[in-house]
Amino acid sequence: MSQYIIYCRKSSESEERQVLSIESQIKEIKELAARLNLNVSEILAESQSAKYPGRPVFNKIMKKVYSGEVKGIISWKLDRLARNPIDGSSLIWALDQGKITEIITPHNQFRNNSNDKFLMQIEFGMAKKYVDDLSDNVKRGNRAKLEKGWIPALPPLGYLNEPRDGIIVKDPERFPLVRKMWELLLQGDRPSQILKTANEEWGFRTRLHKKTGNKPLFISSIYKIFRNPFYYGLIERKEGIFQGRQEPMITEDEFWKAQEILGRKGRPRPKNHQFAFTGLIRCGECGSMITAEEKYNRYGSHYVYYRCTKKKRDVSCGQKYIELKYLEKQIVDYLCQIYIPQKLVRLALDFLKTETKEDKEKCRDIRASLEKTLADCRRRIDNLNQMRLKDLINDEEYLNEKKRLTGEKIRIEEQLRDKQGYSKKAAELTEKVLIFANQAREKFQKGGLEVQRSVLQGFGSNLSLMDKKLVIQMEKPLLILRRGLSVVNTEINLLEPSKKCLTKHKINLSFSNILYWQACVKDVRTYFLNILTRGLNYTRIPDFGKGGNCRRHIITV
Repeated sequence: MSQYIIYCRKSSESEERQVLSIESQIKEIKELAARLNLNVSEILAESQSAKYPGRPVFNKIMKKVYSGEVKGIISWKLDRLARNPIDGSSLIWALDQGKITEIITPHNQFRNNSNDKFLMQIEFGMAKKYVDDLSDNVKRGNRAKLEKGWIPALPPLGYLNEPRDGIIVKDPERFPLVRKMWELLLQGDRPSQILKTANEEWGFRTRLHKKTGNKPLFISSIYKIFRNPFYYGLIERKEGIFQGRQEPMITEDEFWKAQEILGRKGRPRPKNHQFAFTGLIRCGECGSMITAEEKYNRYGSHYVYYRCTKKKRDVSCGQKYIELKYLEKQIVDYLCQIYIPQKLVRLALDFLKTETKEDKEKCRDIRASLEKTLADCRRRIDNLNQMRLKDLINDEEYLNEKKRLTGEKIRIEEQLRDKQGYSKKAAELTEKVLIFANQAREKFQKGGLEVQRSVLQGFGSNLSLMDKKLVIQMEKPLLILRRGLSVVNTEINLLEPSKKCLTKHKINLSFSNILYWQACVKDVRTYFLNILTRGLNYTRIPDFGKGGNCRRHIITV
């Protein structure tokens, strides 16, 4: 037996915030059905826009209509049933064919006659026009906002909307972290490694919204950040390209350099040619980057050459290419200068362990003394406040003494901050450098392209190639160790004439040179301690201590 069906709908979109909720619609329609004494078999509801056809619950009703299971439909208004011409026409056609008897709303009843069907067409047309007008108004408003330089949507990570002024401002929590992500990419880190650093080391989380957010980044999010020109001040939308007024996070040159690293900017990313040192070395004559090429002679022999790109048109560069094997030999010669035998590494690690233990005991005593001094300073500040309340001192005396005590308190609190933690971290970085110096040559000679690139980046910076000779500015910790090795090498006289590296013979050092070697290791530790106390970090040396993992990548050209 055919019966009536109640249909309620509420769009989840902002245009319908003033429409009755589904619960309110059901309540009103059930009261209407009771007044009209209608037999309702089912109540169906959904939260979905009616601008486009394809609503699952509405389609379910239409199947029931054409199968003869429905006598009529009851709804709050016709625009709840349809706001697009396809769904509206299907309801009018069902009435016209006698598939349903009537459509009932609290304000009208529509049956199979010319007037009612004409009115239905008008109401469905008005509903469609409302949607179109709303869309036009939204588009007009969006374009006006874009022309003013503001994006009419949620800005990308690192920025926030300012609702009061309708502008975009820096996110104080995420802006500096996203900027660091760009810096890591420009330094040569892989997006996957940047993702791991942001999520695990920095604890980066997305913005928290009503139902979403506060989640770690995904690899797609990282690529979305690095491909968005919004960060250098350009807004790309379907409406066009606009100049943004937000504070840029990067420069335009940095953006396009990042696109080149990612293999974009109109250049296909080759799959078959990978080179370890491209993007690291500059020409010593003209300053252009050094690139690499593969060549095959007529006998099928394979060669790799490094040469200047000679991209500076106003500079005539006469530098010639250098074959890869000769470039690698020069790098190995550099690595031999810092090679530390295993016995010296063990000697240095034992010394570091002792120094860290002594520092821990010193820090404990110093901390106890500082905490006592801090407590005394706070007590004097409290006493000073009490004296002022009792008018024992005047305002000038109070302010001068309060300023002095507050400055002393801040100084003591700064001294208390993580003294032992800095010492431990400095020792860990020193150990990392020692292991790198011990293993770098072997890793470079036996490792793949990624390992070779990582070793060269860790060894030094400002690489230049002039007259087929590679010049490297060695990292400061390695320079200190090389100074100590020069004294050790002079005493034990165990240099290999060809490779200038220590052999594996038994090493016996005098007491004076042991002290000198320990002093060099201590200098490296002090160097890192100074860096850490200034709030900086040191990540250039790759980690060979845990399976020889390298945190750099190969640039393909």
